[in-house]
Amino acid sequence: MERTGRLGRRVYEGGFLGRDEQLRVLQELVGRLPGAGGALVLQGGPGVGKSALLRAAAERARAAGWQTLEVAGRSGGAPFSGLRELLRPVLDTADALPAEQGGILRAALQIGSEPPPETSKVALAAFNLITKRAAEQPVVLIVDNVQWLDKPTRDVVAFTARRASDNPIVVLVALRRGRNMPDVAVLDVPVLDESSARRLLARHAATLPPAVQERILGEALGNPLALVELPTAWRPTGPPGSWTHLPVSSALAAAFAAGLGELPAQARDALLVAAVDQVGDLAEILAAASVLAGRAVAVDFLDRAVEDSLIRLDRTTLRFLHPVVRFAVLEAETPARRQAANAAMAQVLAEHPNRRTWHRAQSVNGPDDELADELADAHASLLRRHGVLAAIWALERSAQLTTESATRGHRLLGAAEHAYGLGRTCLTHSLIDEAERQELSHADRARAGWLHDISDADPQPGPARTRVRDIPELSAGDPDLALDLLLSAALRAHRTGTDPALRVGIVAAAELLTDTSDPRRIAALALAEPVLHGRAVADRLPSSETVWYPPAADGLRLFGMAAHAIGDPVRAVDLLGRAEPILREQGRLGLLSETLLTEAVDLLLLGDWPRAAHVTEEARRILAETRQPGLVAALTGTDAVAAALRGQVERAVELADTVAGWQRTDLVPTLRLARGVARLGEGRYTEAYEELRPLLDLPQEGLRWQGFAAVMPFAMAADRGSSRHEAARILAVLEEAARVTPAPLLHVQLPYARAVLAADTAAEELYLVALGQDLTRWPLVKARTEHAYGQWLRRRRQAARSRTMLLSARTAFDLIGASDWAGRNAAQAADHPLPSVMELLSPQETLIARLAAEGLSNRQIAERLHLSHRTVAAHLYRAFPKLGITSRGELAPLLKP
Repeated sequence: MERTGRLGRRVYEGGFLGRDEQLRVLQELVGRLPGAGGALVLQGGPGVGKSALLRAAAERARAAGWQTLEVAGRSGGAPFSGLRELLRPVLDTADALPAEQGGILRAALQIGSEPPPETSKVALAAFNLITKRAAEQPVVLIVDNVQWLDKPTRDVVAFTARRASDNPIVVLVALRRGRNMPDVAVLDVPVLDESSARRLLARHAATLPPAVQERILGEALGNPLALVELPTAWRPTGPPGSWTHLPVSSALAAAFAAGLGELPAQARDALLVAAVDQVGDLAEILAAASVLAGRAVAVDFLDRAVEDSLIRLDRTTLRFLHPVVRFAVLEAETPARRQAANAAMAQVLAEHPNRRTWHRAQSVNGPDDELADELADAHASLLRRHGVLAAIWALERSAQLTTESATRGHRLLGAAEHAYGLGRTCLTHSLIDEAERQELSHADRARAGWLHDISDADPQPGPARTRVRDIPELSAGDPDLALDLLLSAALRAHRTGTDPALRVGIVAAAELLTDTSDPRRIAALALAEPVLHGRAVADRLPSSETVWYPPAADGLRLFGMAAHAIGDPVRAVDLLGRAEPILREQGRLGLLSETLLTEAVDLLLLGDWPRAAHVTEEARRILAETRQPGLVAALTGTDAVAAALRGQVERAVELADTVAGWQRTDLVPTLRLARGVARLGEGRYTEAYEELRPLLDLPQEGLRWQGFAAVMPFAMAADRGSSRHEAARILAVLEEAARVTPAPLLHVQLPYARAVLAADTAAEELYLVALGQDLTRWPLVKARTEHAYGQWLRRRRQAARSRTMLLSARTAFDLIGASDWAGRNAAQAADHPLPSVMELLSPQETLIARLAAEGLSNRQIAERLHLSHRTVAAHLYRAFPKLGITSRGELAPLLKP
């Protein structure tokens, strides 16, 4: 089956790409059959590539000089009408059959023959006719959509397929999944996997908006025909958030819903009601269909739809076999009929007010304020039950039904806020623009500005500063909006970092707000003044054990953002990691991508690089779908930092230069950090120092997390680049900042910087202080400190102790994934090579240590070397401290060749 699955994946690309690939696939397919002949059923859903395979098989057969007999099933044919078309090319040889069989065959194929001959006799005659032709020239029968052929023809094809293997006859049949042809081999043609589906869609939908592409990808369910035809047929059919149907082409309608037009009227009514509802409750559908039809509609009316593979029924539900069937049902009806179906469904949903409002909203034309109010009230329930797109649609449709301009604008801004959370930047701006064309209240004007602030790709400080002035006025009447504006202004202050007056204004505005525990206020203080208000923010952050019910994604996300801003990556990753699955479940991809990128940076700084790579890749996939320009730049900056930390210098510099070309002032500190670490990794210490110094040589209020993160590489660059005097001055300013803020990212690195920049007489004690910290969650800091201390010891010829530190650091670097960085530093320190065991131990100690490493006991070693076991023990007692170990189990790694 795995072989078949791989073949199937090639089938799609063959069927929908090029003829040469089709032929290569068919050569493999036909090669699976016995040399003398045989039969194969290609089984799969509509549109998966069965017909393309059969067409290519026919071309290959003709090119090889075979006789090809072809027929495609069509609904409603007379008995043996399909057989007549199949045998037409060889009917002129029917006279060669025995007279009785020739007469049977001619009678069966004569139009209007009454009554038709027995099918078994016709099948034998047809088989003998084909066999006689095959004796002169190999024959291939190509039968597409066999399920649509008349039943007698299907029986004849099955009869021939079961007997083909003894003759130079190949029978290739395409059959819908769910049908079968007994005793004939089956090749399952599955749908495309996600990556293949994305590649196919990209070739046919490159000009469509990303949101539309994702909608098509989700609705196509990997079906190749749908992936090709839905982009071609697409046109806007409703609001951008779109719960409306996707248009279908005639090819799609024919493939997925060929029997739709022949259904009884009651069945079409039921399918239309099911298509506008999507819940699938059979009792509700039949009740609404009865309202629509004006007479009772029973489940028996749906039997034909089941037979035609349009729907699947169980005792309580009705499901379309594929979303395209639903689209075809909706496309086949007029707008008036679709509105009537919604009205009928609303009529039977008296006990489900939110769903009733939903359907009523789709059944009316023109304004309806009462309905608009109901729909606006229902949007929160729709958000919980059906996701963000449903809430956007509800608010936008509510705005369309609203007569009063200010209320209409208010609802459009609500839809825009949800669109921002979803990551739909273009939709967000479209909704804001439409709202601003209404007569907005003062509060909603401020809200529109806030939405512009948070959704713009490249923030500027000016607009945010003017909106801070709105906060005192709003704090009494609309404290929620006041908090949103405060957070928006703080985000811009944090990203631009160039306007002290703006930061002062934000802090002053925050002090006017009475809810001091609101996550937005806490995050705003952290973003605006991460050092001066770092301690107050840290005191209000929840612990990792705090349990909220129900879980609040926004609170967790904002608290995590605050922890990141004040330099507490441990709490940041804990809080952001708790927000992440909730945002994912809610479908809020825009906020999820922001959360993932912030989390990735903190994971990199801590040393959890495998997890950082995982969340970065998820953010990359989301941004490929949503195309948020601001976050794409931030992602590239994060990639640059990751590459620099890993020692991938060329890649880090290339990525940093790419981001610099976008002229994003908010990313300049991140790019300095990436370039500085990269230059350090390649031993260009002066350049590294000059890149990193501007991140640290600042007054306290100007320091940001990038400066905290730069402390260790800055100290190393200063030490090796002969800038120790100036670095000591900058370090003194950082010490002052550390007395103000509890930022762990700063505090955990300062002991390292003190040790590296200290005089030799004080350095060792400072290294021990640095390593004496609790570094459980800081493997990168610990590895770098051990590495620096080990090199310091080696320069002082303390070989055993240096070896212990350097081996521990190297092991940690390998576990983190920093082998490239460690390797570069090892190369730079080649003038002080790691002392070998032979250098540390006497020859006798070395020999005893090797035997002990092999697992021999002291007595066994003593017997082999003709020593006493006490002498052996004494040698090992002296050897262990020299090697920096405490047990026999640690000998083997040190003594590897």
